Amino acid sequence: MIALVLALAAATAPPAPRTTVLPPDAVLARYTAALAALQEPHVFAFEYTIQQTGPRTLEQTHRVFRSGNDERDETITVNGNRTHTPLVRIFRGRRYRYTVAALAPKPSAYEFVYAGPHKDGKHVDYVFDLVPKAKPPALAFTRVTIDGLAFLPQSVAFTGPHAARGTVTFVKNDRYWVARSASAQANVQGGVAHEVLGFVHWRFPKALPPSTFAAPRPLRTVGPALLP
Repeated sequence: MIALVLALAAATAPPAPRTTVLPPDAVLARYTAALAALQEPHVFAFEYTIQQTGPRTLEQTHRVFRSGNDERDETITVNGNRTHTPLVRIFRGRRYRYTVAALAPKPSAYEFVYAGPHKDGKHVDYVFDLVPKAKPPALAFTRVTIDGLAFLPQSVAFTGPHAARGTVTFVKNDRYWVARSASAQANVQGGVAHEVLGFVHWRFPKALPPSTFAAPRPLRTVGPALLP
């Protein structure tokens, strides 16, 4: 009886509204406008995991604090074990590589060849294959999926030297569009190396104290015990 009622309800329910699919030119116009209006965070913190397999195997978790081009990187786990004292590295003048501005393919540099829509929950994303307009750079983008709500890159695929290929994905966090994951593989001496990064726990404070980027003090060493 319950199955019959559900079937009758489905048969008499009004049809679901159709999702509007924009033409490629309209998508690219909104994509260009979204990139022009893009705001990147100046001060932020996050954690990321890195897993490497192949000739070298490694698994680490890092906590990162950034203000402008200053960075504090703390290694907090290594191969699944939490470090007793995090390894702290301070970088000055270090550009952050995973911004949308740095990784979003530009229509001025690539021909965007429409590959079709991709349903993503209740909205549609748009997939474009990319063809460089000039001589392909060492790192060349091959495909971009444009988010159908923000009209910013949801993912970008790339190729590079040593048969490298990979993908970076993005997601909205707070009011910013930030990296969610990155994966790549390439031929190296001894085989094929694979690397996967995952970005979590994003925070966007107004400022960080200057001590954040102060060089860590060396650990105190204890001299040999005195013999009686």
